Amino acid sequence: MSEPSANLSARVRNWWKRVRGGGSQGGGDRRRWALAGYLVAVVALLGTAAYFAVNRLFDVYVQVGAALIVLALLAAILLDPALIRRALTGRQARYGGNAVVISLAFLGILVVVNYVAYTNPVRADLTEDQEFSLAPETLLTLSELQSPVRLLGFYSSESRGSQESIQPLLDAYRIHSDRLVSYEFIDPVADPITAQQYGVTRDGSLVAAIGEASEVVAFPSEQEITSALVRLANPEDRKVYFLTGHGEMDSEETGDDGLSEVRSALEAKNYEVAALNLLVDPQIPEDALAVIIAGPTLPLTAEEGDLLAGYLDGGGAVVLLQQPLGETRFGDAVDPLEAYLSQSWGITLAGDLVIEPRSQNFLYAIAFSYADHAITSRMQNLAAFFPAARSLTVTPVDDFAVTQTPLAFSSEYAWGETDLAFLDAQTQPEFDEASETAGPLVLAAVAENGTSGSRVVVFGDADFATNRFFYQLGNGDLIVNSVDWAAGQENLISLTPKPATQRLVVPPSTQALALIILTTVGLMPGAVVVLGGWVWWQRRRRM
Repeated sequence: MSEPSANLSARVRNWWKRVRGGGSQGGGDRRRWALAGYLVAVVALLGTAAYFAVNRLFDVYVQVGAALIVLALLAAILLDPALIRRALTGRQARYGGNAVVISLAFLGILVVVNYVAYTNPVRADLTEDQEFSLAPETLLTLSELQSPVRLLGFYSSESRGSQESIQPLLDAYRIHSDRLVSYEFIDPVADPITAQQYGVTRDGSLVAAIGEASEVVAFPSEQEITSALVRLANPEDRKVYFLTGHGEMDSEETGDDGLSEVRSALEAKNYEVAALNLLVDPQIPEDALAVIIAGPTLPLTAEEGDLLAGYLDGGGAVVLLQQPLGETRFGDAVDPLEAYLSQSWGITLAGDLVIEPRSQNFLYAIAFSYADHAITSRMQNLAAFFPAARSLTVTPVDDFAVTQTPLAFSSEYAWGETDLAFLDAQTQPEFDEASETAGPLVLAAVAENGTSGSRVVVFGDADFATNRFFYQLGNGDLIVNSVDWAAGQENLISLTPKPATQRLVVPPSTQALALIILTTVGLMPGAVVVLGGWVWWQRRRRM
C-alpha cells in the first residue's frame, strides 16, 4: 500500500475511534459535539416558538424547526449517551425526579382548576358604579332570546383601541345570554366583501344578526346593541318613503348626485324604502314612518302641502332637505310645505346662501357644533359640511306642545349672503352688516310635537346626503341619524341610567408633602442604614 493511502486509512481509523469514544481525546470531542447538539436544539426551540407565537401558523418553517430540534437531540444523545444515563440514574436524578413529580402534580391541579373555572364562569363587577354590568332591560332582552345571535364587529387595525374597548361588553352579552350570543371581529379592509355583504360603510361598526336578518349599529353601545336585538327579535314593518315628482334626488340613482348610499344605509338597518308620488296617488300610506323630501327643484302643489300637513298633524314625520333657491326653479312661487313649517313649526328657510370664508371652498357651509340632541349625541367630535346651503331661523309658535331645537351651526365667521349676483359675476362675496345675518347660522333644525308625536327635520341643503359626499366626515351619520329620529327608532329601549360617583383627589398640603418626602427619602432609608451598621458592629465585637 502506498504511503498516502496508508496515511488516509490511519486518519479514518483515528476519526472512527474518536466517534466511538476511543481514547480520552475522542471522548472529549464527542462530548463537545453533544453539547453543540443540545445548544442547537435549544436555539431551534426558542426560534420556532417565537415564530409560532407571532404568526400562529404551523407552516413549513415551524415544521422544519421541529425536525431540527428532534434531530439535534437525537444526535446529542447518540454522541454522549453516558450523560443521559447519569442524569437518569444518579443522586441528582432521584432528587430531580421528586421535583418533577411535585411540579407535574401542581401543574395538574392548575389544569383542573382552570377547566372548572372555564366551564363554570363567574363574573363579578367590583366597581362602585357597576360600570361593567348590563342594565336590567338588557338582561331581560337576553333572557327572552329564542334564536342564536351573532355580533360581528368590523374594526380595522386603525380602530384596535375601539375594538378592545367594546370587547368586555360583548363578553357580557355572550355570558348572560346562556351562550346564545356569539361574537367575532372582522377587518373590513382585509375582508371588504363581508363588510359590503352586511352593508357596513363605517369602520368601527357592529352588525347584529339573527338568522338571515341583520342590522348595522354604527356607534356600538349597550343602548344601541340592545335596541337592535329588540328590533331583530320582534320584526315589524319599518317603512320610509322618498317623495318624487318635483325633481327630487333619486334614492335608486348610483351616480354622484343620487341617494343610493342613503338607501343602502337605511336598508342595512332593516328599513324598507319606497317611492311616493302624491301627484299620482294623493294619499300617504299608513305604514309610513317618515317621508323624506330630498332636494325638490319645483315647489309642491297646495294639495300635496295639505296632505303632508295632515300627515304631520296625525303624528307623522317629515325629513326635508331643501336646496338654496339658486339651485331650484321655484322662482317667486311660495312652497306650501315651507309656509306650513314656518307657521306651524316655527322653522323658516331663509332665501340666502351661507358663506364660510375660512373654508377651503367658501360655498361649503361647515357644521362646527351641534345641539345636545339624539341625532347628534355621538357626533360632537365629527363635523359635517353642506355644499351650498341656506340658513334657517327658529322662532317660537303658539302651540306649546311643539319643541324646537336648532341642530347644526356654522362657524361664527360665516354669514348669509342675500345678493347672489356674485355667482354670475364670479367675484368674491362681501359681508353686508346692515342687511345680512352673521354667524353662527343654523344649518339644520328639528321640532317635535309632544301631543301628536309628530316630528320634523329640516336641512338647508340636500347635496350633503348625495353619494358624492355621503362618506365625507359625518354627513352619512347625520342623515341616517335624522331618519332614525324622525321614524321614532333612535331610542327603542331606554336603559336604566348608571349613576356616576364623583371622586375628588385632594392634593396634600406643602407641610404634608414635605413630611412624606422626609419619611420615604430620609427616615426609612436612614433607619435601614443605621440598623445595618449596628448589626455589623455587633458581629465585629464578637469576632
